[in-house]
Amino acid sequence: MHFHRSFSMLLLVGFLASLVGLSSLAEAYPKPKPVPVRAELNFEPGPLRIRQSEKDGKWYWYMTYTVSNYTGEDRIWAPTFVLFTDRGDILESGRDVHREISEEFHAFLGNDLLEPQHQIIGDLLQGERNARSGLLLWPATSLEVNEVCLFSTGISSETAVVEHPVSGKPITLHKTLMREYLIPGDARALGDQPVELHPDIDRSPRWIYR
Repeated sequence: MHFHRSFSMLLLVGFLASLVGLSSLAEAYPKPKPVPVRAELNFEPGPLRIRQSEKDGKWYWYMTYTVSNYTGEDRIWAPTFVLFTDRGDILESGRDVHREISEEFHAFLGNDLLEPQHQIIGDLLQGERNARSGLLLWPATSLEVNEVCLFSTGISSETAVVEHPVSGKPITLHKTLMREYLIPGDARALGDQPVELHPDIDRSPRWIYR
């Protein structure tokens, strides 16, 4: 099934609506500025793929990335990566992924520089020589999916504060990189081919507050 509107934006609107109430959604939905106003890391995502584990027979989404620091000072790298699917799955990378599965995928990729998410969190020193590469894994709880959206938080330190219309308490939203993917058929038939970025979405980096 192909959606004429991006399902990820519907998820985002639903999230904000639950946060601030429908009546004030338009006012409470800030957008990142075109030029970053706070420190931002250099994030290079690899392709999103899916693979069946030989150890437990389950399917997993996986992706590699490289992050480097040119902000002028050392930083802490403590990201979160969440996959949303059009089947209603909300998947946080690393959750419900056993260590032996991570080790299996690490061996499959054959890159000794890749770090699993529970190990990569920590200092990110400046410069190209200190770049770090990570491996992300999500259990593919639903395989009959057509659209997948990845939200990556922690790349930018930029935030926005909105006021909850009921409690009046401030709520902090974080600048988040959003990438949307389209799966035209059975995800399992992809083999080792990457999941394509959604053709109807601008390929340039897309930032939101979340």
